[in-house]
Amino acid sequence: MAGKELDVFEVREIIRRLQLKQSGRTISLEMQISRETVKRYKDLCEAKGWLNGNGLPTVTDIQSSRALNLDRKAVQETSSVLPYQGHAEELLKDPSMSVTVILQRLRERGYEGSYSSVHRFVQRLHKGKDPEGLCRIEVSPGAEAQVDFGHVGMLYDPVQCKERKSWAFVMTLSHSRHFYAEIAFDQSSWIWLRLHQEAFQFFGGVPKKIVLDNLKAGIIKAAVHDPLVHRSYLGLAEHYGFVVSPNLPRTPRHKGKVERAIRYLKQNFLPGRIFRDISDANEQLWQWNENVAAQRIHGTTGWRPIDRFENVEENALLPLPQERWEPSIWKEAKLHPDCHVQVEKSFYSAPFRLIGQKLTVQITGSKVRIFNNLELVATHDRTWLSRSRQTNENHLPTNKVQWWMATPQGCLKQAEKIGPFALKWMQCLLENQVTDRLRSGLAALRLADKYSPKRFEVACERSLDFEEIQYATLKRILINDLDMKPWKHLLPPPILEPVMPSRYARHPGYYFNRNQEVH
Repeated sequence: MAGKELDVFEVREIIRRLQLKQSGRTISLEMQISRETVKRYKDLCEAKGWLNGNGLPTVTDIQSSRALNLDRKAVQETSSVLPYQGHAEELLKDPSMSVTVILQRLRERGYEGSYSSVHRFVQRLHKGKDPEGLCRIEVSPGAEAQVDFGHVGMLYDPVQCKERKSWAFVMTLSHSRHFYAEIAFDQSSWIWLRLHQEAFQFFGGVPKKIVLDNLKAGIIKAAVHDPLVHRSYLGLAEHYGFVVSPNLPRTPRHKGKVERAIRYLKQNFLPGRIFRDISDANEQLWQWNENVAAQRIHGTTGWRPIDRFENVEENALLPLPQERWEPSIWKEAKLHPDCHVQVEKSFYSAPFRLIGQKLTVQITGSKVRIFNNLELVATHDRTWLSRSRQTNENHLPTNKVQWWMATPQGCLKQAEKIGPFALKWMQCLLENQVTDRLRSGLAALRLADKYSPKRFEVACERSLDFEEIQYATLKRILINDLDMKPWKHLLPPPILEPVMPSRYARHPGYYFNRNQEVH
């Protein structure tokens, strides 16, 4: 067969057949090698005297005569990559470098050969190196779990009413190979933390160590010696008592147990199944995990994962804490000139004196807390509406608050703080459905700052009594100190409407005359 490299025992078989006087054609057909190869070994045997009836040569004799390489190397042409060998060897120092990238880099230097030539040259360079061996590491019960995400295709999201990319979260106990799996639409920190909690509840305990890849939800900065773990993930580890053990960068084989579990899920669970939506997919996944994955005989351990878990590993796990941990995400956010930081697609205010600084934000399921170093500077109720704002007016510059309050609702809120007459006056001013009176309302509130809220409240009461709901009237009252003088006696008397007699009423004389007639 063209391109086939023969080992020493195949060469010895060719020599044995030649000694038995078999033809080159027969040897070629039966051993599936080219007749040219048989001819080269026949010439070698005649040169060495191995066809003179002295028996088969030893393996050492064959190796020393370099017979192993005659089938290809003796007739090998000079590689077209040879002039670029130095640059190719330099590129190969990077273990992630592919043949395609090497071909591209060589063509940038003028190489005109083919992909196959580069591929053969790279294989030849690697052939002289010692193969890399692996050491399988087995751990004691409850000592370790490995966790990762795996892409599982598109699934329908009933919330957003569209198909979205979906990922399978898998946590595998390294001793028993029992695993927890759930499908989610993203790999965000919230999903990452929640699925860890669900996995611990599923196992009924916590492994002593979690081995993970360097995804951003868990590891902020991957490094060989000093990886930077996400602060939220450290909080989860502290609450449940496990140790975070990130992989070395670009070494997924160090968590091969969960990698194999994800591959098994993709090859055994996904093919041939139809999912209505993500809820249906998870329901089928949980049933498959319970009835198929947990019941199979594992190829490495020789146990059913559920049996080894229940008999050996379950009691070795750390106990679950009494209280469930509330997930909290820690992020850094810059305070923008509008006195708000952007977190999780929403905006939260902080004191304007910190504009331009990076603040630390803690996000829980119900609260958002903003810190400047270790000082808590703002607390807000968390909003789940995208692009919504949570604003504390005390965080805004005092000379800008009035413009932030430049809405009818803002004016009513400010007037309510002053008093009931101020609120009623503002309601009467703004209830006009034809003319926009917002500017007058803002100007009136500035009078409260100028003359004091107490005087403003009295002035509003006087304006309401005289039914003069005008900014000019309110200003005139305060300028002329009319709010400090009594005014109730100046009010016009109420107009009493005459009572119209009923057509059934009788005048008083009717009863008088009737009494006289009776007597």
